[in-house]
Amino acid sequence: MIIVLMLISIVIIILEFIFLDVTDEFVDFMASASVLCFLIKLGILVYLSTKLVGLSVIDDKIELYENQNKEIENKVELVVKQYMEHENKTFTELKSNESYITLVTLYPDLKSDKLIEQEIALYEENNKKIISLKEQKINKKVYQWWIYFGGK
Repeated sequence: MIIVLMLISIVIIILEFIFLDVTDEFVDFMASASVLCFLIKLGILVYLSTKLVGLSVIDDKIELYENQNKEIENKVELVVKQYMEHENKTFTELKSNESYITLVTLYPDLKSDKLIEQEIALYEENNKKIISLKEQKINKKVYQWWIYFGGK
């Protein structure tokens, strides 16, 4: 879209300079306005292009946070299993379909553990970052459309 608008601006600027009458102030003003509009569109094109370049590695960032969350889940799972073994009298059986993250929230002794608190905070922060990155990934299609009617 921006590229098409820039091409139109270039054509208008060329036509204005071909038919430019030096004594006509209105034509001179229009030529200056056209050049200014072209420069603004060029700035927008550069801005959108830098956004697209930054989004080229977004899948790698999402994968990084998802892998980090899997590591956190494994650490929490280990701590929960150790706690469950320690408290075997109170908790006789761990349901295999229960999430270890969920179990942490259910049992106060686990919830107050500093390691668990830090890991859960990091886990939640990573989830927020993943959501933000996925939103940016959606915006990539919008940036592509504005630059060249693209997007896949």
